[in-house]
Amino acid sequence: MRMAYFTKQCAQNGTAVLNAFLTGCRHLGVELTENSLDADCAVIWSMVWSGRMRSNQPVYQHYRSNNKPVFVLEVGMLHRDRTWKLGVNGTTGHAVWPAVTDRKRYHKLALIARPWRRTGSEIVVTGQRGDSGQWGAVDPESWYRQVLEQLRSHTDRPIVFRPHPRFRYQLPVPVPVQTPHRLHSTYDSYDFENGLRRAWAVENFNSGPGSQAVLHGVPAFVDASSLATPVSSIDLSTIESPQRPDREQWLHQIAHTEWTVSELAAGMPQKLLLDCDIFHASSA
Repeated sequence: MRMAYFTKQCAQNGTAVLNAFLTGCRHLGVELTENSLDADCAVIWSMVWSGRMRSNQPVYQHYRSNNKPVFVLEVGMLHRDRTWKLGVNGTTGHAVWPAVTDRKRYHKLALIARPWRRTGSEIVVTGQRGDSGQWGAVDPESWYRQVLEQLRSHTDRPIVFRPHPRFRYQLPVPVPVQTPHRLHSTYDSYDFENGLRRAWAVENFNSGPGSQAVLHGVPAFVDASSLATPVSSIDLSTIESPQRPDREQWLHQIAHTEWTVSELAAGMPQKLLLDCDIFHASSA
C-alpha cells in the first residue's frame, strides 16, 4: 500500500505527531510518498481548511472522490497535547475508528466519567471552527440560529455562548458570551471545566466540547455526527429531561480514538485501522 503525506500542510504543533505516525507506518510496511495525488490512501493533519492546512481540502476531496481512504490526525481532547486523534475519512462520529481491542485502555488513559449532574441553571452553547470540514454540508450560521430558536421555545433557562478560543464567531442571535481563558503553563489548553460550573446542559454540533461535557457529567445535546452521540441527546425539545445513560461502553470507544506519540510511532492504531473493512474493500 502506498500512502501520500504532506509535511508542509501540517500545523507546527503537529509535525512531531505526523512524523511519529509515518514512522509507525514504515514499521507496518506501508510505502510512503510525499505530496502525491496518486497513492492508495493519504494522511493529512486536521480538517481545518485554513492557514497551513488550507491545501489539505483539495487533497481530501481528491482522495475521497476517488473512494480512497484519508487518515486524519488532529489535536486530541482527552489529554490535550499528550494524546492525538486519529480517524479515517474524518474526526467525527461518522469517521472510521479502530475497533475496541483493549478493554483496559480507558483506565490506562485515566479517563473518568464524573457522576451525571442533575443541577445547573445555564444552557451552554459551544462554538467550533467555521472553517472546519467537520460541518460537512451544514451552514454554521443557520445551525446556530436554529439551535437558539429551538432552545428559546423549549426552556426559560439562561443561554450563554462559549466560542471556540481560536475562532471567534458573531452569532446571528445575540446571547451572553462566555470568554475562554487559556490555562497558565499550557501550550493551548483552556478553562472549559470552569465554563461548566453553572451548566444544566451543553449544546455542541460535533466537536470536542460534546465529549468533554459528557466526561464532566454534564448532559450534552449534539448532532448525530458527534463522537458523543451514543451518550448524548439530539432532540432539543427534551432539554429539560436530557439523557444520562451508562457511559462504560462509550469510554472504551472514545479511548480508541486518541493515541500517544509513542503508540503512533509503534504503529499501534495504524494497524487496527488498516485491518478495517474499508481498506480491504478499497484494495479489492
